[in-house]
Amino acid sequence: MLNVLREDYMIKDQLLQVMIDNEGSDMYITVWAFPAIKIGGEIVKIDDGIDEMSPEDTKQFVESLLTQEQFDMLSRDKNLDFSFSFYERRFRCNISFQLGNYMIVFRLLTWKVPSIDTLHLTDVYKDVLKKGQGLILVTGPTWSWKTTTLWAMINHINENYSRHIITIEDPIEYVHEHKKSIIEHKEIGKDVPDYETALMWAMRQNPQVIFFGEMRTKTEMESALRLAETGHLVLSTLHTRSAYQTVTRILDSFSGSEQDQIRMQLADSLVAVFSQRLLKVEDGTGMKLAKEVLVKNSAVANLIRENDLHQIPSLIQTWVRFGMQLLEDDIIEYINGWYITEEEGMKYANNPKLITEHIS
Repeated sequence: MLNVLREDYMIKDQLLQVMIDNEGSDMYITVWAFPAIKIGGEIVKIDDGIDEMSPEDTKQFVESLLTQEQFDMLSRDKNLDFSFSFYERRFRCNISFQLGNYMIVFRLLTWKVPSIDTLHLTDVYKDVLKKGQGLILVTGPTWSWKTTTLWAMINHINENYSRHIITIEDPIEYVHEHKKSIIEHKEIGKDVPDYETALMWAMRQNPQVIFFGEMRTKTEMESALRLAETGHLVLSTLHTRSAYQTVTRILDSFSGSEQDQIRMQLADSLVAVFSQRLLKVEDGTGMKLAKEVLVKNSAVANLIRENDLHQIPSLIQTWVRFGMQLLEDDIIEYINGWYITEEEGMKYANNPKLITEHIS
């Protein structure tokens, strides 16, 4: 049962506090529906002490969140991403339109910048950060802890190495303190006009580490590969399901005449691909993170150069003792340990046959 609304708060603050009190990950506000939060992967309506949201309710809600400049941007672009603080908690927010009315989605960020250890990631996530240059990708669908994982990796660099780090985000989620490293945060639309320009400018700002939110366009991929080749450690995300699909997606973004060159660049500059899913725990108390890990070695580089990408999953199995693993390895462990159901594991597996062969 949800902790109830606090009557002494304004409606916006009431709903944000309900989200915090109930440890929700996301909140959804749309017209003619009760506000709802996602808890442990399930959407729960907030229907105690509040009415369904009317068009006027959502309009007032949006106006209470935004500056005039942000409101003007939303009116022009019909979509707005931003982040903000509320009682020392950080939220990411997207506002869009549907049927001419406002739709608001919040994401509650973790209490503080996470660490690799608190996320229960393996040591290979730390080991790849010893590299002075190259490309590290964390991939998966929306809400798979991609950026959370990358922030933990940035935090590890910040605490253990003397580097100049530049982050490029839309919007900024976590603000890091300067520790051993110097870290600069650049927000799209506020500090830099767009990702492509920010990446071009970054080459002149002498960073050792560059993080940017997502590789979405061919130009961004070209920039990331060029930066990785020229002495920078580049970290980013992609919406892909596996290490194999990640490499394929990058190559398929280029024309046939360009692919040979990009294949050589990727074989040389790739450091690692981490593909992730969040799986719902059977008793509804939380989520389990399943990971696929590909670390570039001479065998991986050779498969990329020779375009034998279909062999990547088999190669990962061969190099398990060096920290590589398939997504199914974690899924099988969670099913056999009674953490998740077989149905939940099958839903997210890249190779369901492996699941049926290895569950007890």
